[in-house]
Amino acid sequence: MEAQSLAQELRQRQYNKGLVAKHLIDTISDDDIIASYITCADCGAVQVNVHTLRAVIKIARNTYHFFNLCDHFAETQHRKH
Repeated sequence: MEAQSLAQELRQRQYNKGLVAKHLIDTISDDDIIASYITCADCGAVQVNVHTLRAVIKIARNTYHFFNLCDHFAETQHRKH
């Protein structure tokens, strides 16, 4: 999967949730929207490192697969909380 495709799928998730106005979601860069899904909202801890993130994006088939891979690597890196 390409980072741009993943970012667009993550934006679509946000549009569907309807919690934030679409025009605001559209202002978020691809990197920032992806980072928002791997960063703890409470403490700011990043769940997977940059190198792992790049690999996960490349092998992910879709957003759901991306989430599962990130969860797996977060657990193996002892970063999930």
